[in-house]
Amino acid sequence: MILFSKTLRRLVCIAAIILSGSRVAHAQIVATFETTEGNFDVLLDYINAPLAVSNFIQLAGKSDDILTSRLGVPALTALGHDRHIYRSPIGADAPKLGLQVYYLEGGAGLPGRFEIRQNETVIGTVRGELTGLFYEDITGLDLIRLQQIASNPNQYQITIRHPRPWVDNRFQTIRTDAMYRNLPIDEVETGKRFFAGTFTGGAQGGPGYRFQDEVLRVPGNPNNPYGTTFNTGYILAMDSLAPNTNGSRFFVTSDRDPNWNGRYTAFGAVIQNAGRLVVDAIANSSTNGNGVPDTAMRINQITFQRGGQIVFGDGTPGDATFFESFHAAKLPGQITNLPLSFEQTNGGLSLITPWIPRSQNILYQSTDLLTFGSGFSTFQAPSSTGPVSLDLTPILSSFPKSFFKSFSVAMPNWPSADFDLASTELAFKINSGLDEGSLSIIMDQDGMVGIYSLNTQIQDVDDMGNPIIRNTVGNGTVNVAYSSDSGPYQGRLDFSLIQGPLDIDEVVLHFDSTRFANTPGVDESTIIRRFNARKVGSGPPAFNYSGVWQKLQ
Repeated sequence: MILFSKTLRRLVCIAAIILSGSRVAHAQIVATFETTEGNFDVLLDYINAPLAVSNFIQLAGKSDDILTSRLGVPALTALGHDRHIYRSPIGADAPKLGLQVYYLEGGAGLPGRFEIRQNETVIGTVRGELTGLFYEDITGLDLIRLQQIASNPNQYQITIRHPRPWVDNRFQTIRTDAMYRNLPIDEVETGKRFFAGTFTGGAQGGPGYRFQDEVLRVPGNPNNPYGTTFNTGYILAMDSLAPNTNGSRFFVTSDRDPNWNGRYTAFGAVIQNAGRLVVDAIANSSTNGNGVPDTAMRINQITFQRGGQIVFGDGTPGDATFFESFHAAKLPGQITNLPLSFEQTNGGLSLITPWIPRSQNILYQSTDLLTFGSGFSTFQAPSSTGPVSLDLTPILSSFPKSFFKSFSVAMPNWPSADFDLASTELAFKINSGLDEGSLSIIMDQDGMVGIYSLNTQIQDVDDMGNPIIRNTVGNGTVNVAYSSDSGPYQGRLDFSLIQGPLDIDEVVLHFDSTRFANTPGVDESTIIRRFNARKVGSGPPAFNYSGVWQKLQ
């Protein structure tokens, strides 16, 4: 039996501590933050936030996972190899449940290939023919390899790689080494939380990409859709500017604040030990008034250990199911330099971005080629049909001498494009501060015309300034058009009123993580999302429609 480290011994003692508050036994992953002020440990919540945990581990510099077959395995051929289990060696930093290799016959334009699975979950696929020294990743991204061990021809190994490319916005260069090394603690909200995760400060100073939120905790629970993670302190969470704008910046809390529930993705809890005193010391440090610490503090590195309830046959404790690379496949992918061009039209100047459907583009601007802004993000949807043109007139009027640099990020996941309005009911639960109510829209079989019913109550004041409750009750019909072009995690419903009291023109839907897909007992179509609404025609709506929505079959 392998001896646990002190961290893992503490880990076993707190097996019941998970962010949702349920007493469910899972193998556990602990992140150790080694800082200039001392160390603290965080229990990562890979159950509720696998994307955030994957991104975090990879930016911290996750080493390759290597699993090997037993000795004496027959030659790797279409027959005779798919009964052997590949396991992590004793002492691996992240022992895994065994993998199996299955050969798939070629057909329909696809060559024969080897599929690597954990039970029924496909971890990766490699080509069926040897390329150099190994069978290479069929995606061409070299995230997984299958090869013969040179020192023993009768043994094979699977290598799972964990690259996480990021843009160093200090120099506008693409890097693949660990980002979370010598990381400054750049902001402190005294007595509440501290921030780190960028080299230039602020939520915009990210890694050159943005990914979606994971704020849901209990699917199908309309009364408490976002969970109450921040009802307690000592939480690790992603910092963001708006829904689905996570990058690399994170914060650690020292106090509770329920206002953060449903706003930030929480993905870890600081373990109850002396490390919480370190968190308190950092979060209570003095600042210059703008949140910048008076004394420089840094996170030297972040390391990981695994342990808990799962114990393999050889006595190795570990996480049996969590593969960072499997979940990272839903995160933004490869980053490349993006060639830009200029076009002069009607006396103005436009910046032209090449046509790259299903991509996220990050644009940086400089006035001296020495310092660049933090960059801003745009998207090219799968349905895009040509280059993107940006009118530079407003920018050049303030900064006549400007330089631009841009990067393209591959977006393998575009959930907003999968939303279909045909023959559906959209049930909106309005929950905005003291305002509440409901909006139900039943769409026809073409998904173009909806019948709605509205019942809302808003806290307001009359002409004399006295508080009143204003009701809006009624029904009617609308024309509805849906668009997913604004981003992979954002859809837009455009309303054109036929008749009735509806006072909104547009609803923006925010698509959080689809991590519950293919989960037994969970209907993906009923997972609750966030939304906000606005009136784009003749002024604001009667009140702020914002809260959650649910698509019902």
